[in-house]
Amino acid sequence: MITCPWCGTNYTSFKPNCDNCGGSLPLPPETAPTPPSSALSVPPPAPRNVPRQAFRNILFSDGLAVSALVFTLLGFVFTAGGLYLTTSEVAAPDAPCFVGMGLLFLCSGIVVLVWKYRVCARTVEVLREGEATVGEILSVIQNFGVRVNGRYPWTVKYRYEVDGDPYSGKVTTLSKPDLSQQRGSPVYVLFMRDDPTRSTIYPSPYGYYGI
Repeated sequence: MITCPWCGTNYTSFKPNCDNCGGSLPLPPETAPTPPSSALSVPPPAPRNVPRQAFRNILFSDGLAVSALVFTLLGFVFTAGGLYLTTSEVAAPDAPCFVGMGLLFLCSGIVVLVWKYRVCARTVEVLREGEATVGEILSVIQNFGVRVNGRYPWTVKYRYEVDGDPYSGKVTTLSKPDLSQQRGSPVYVLFMRDDPTRSTIYPSPYGYYGI
């Protein structure tokens, strides 16, 4: 049985890409190197097909990105409403305040969204092009101080080595981590050879919701 790490679709025989989402499937047991745990799915070789939905899932797993989107929408509404009140026949004295507040929300939201967009694009690049190594889960914590789309995000911290040098990383997801991704468990880590600090874990923790 092969499970798609992006959308959870199961297959009884191997195929390179998932019929449901288009993502690359893990290597079948008969061709994959022996993993450190039978519960681990071996990443397919790069370049991997990363479903378009993965980018959306990564972006909207981030509470700051969701907040920035809300601020952008509020900024648009306040700015448009303020401009309407300013140019209407019965001008409201508070209209300039609405415009100023709207522009502040709008600019702040757009700046953060652009920043998070670039961060997500870099994560997708790691999922597509990254080399694989075996790391270890350090902690799995659910953050009850933040709520995104009615869910509390999970943060998975991990460590790994590249050429003998230690590194660590973390991912945040709205999906509950797999049972194999618990503290002390081995995990495959994808990293960029030119910058080993850029990494994420495999299977992707972003893939199972919203697809």
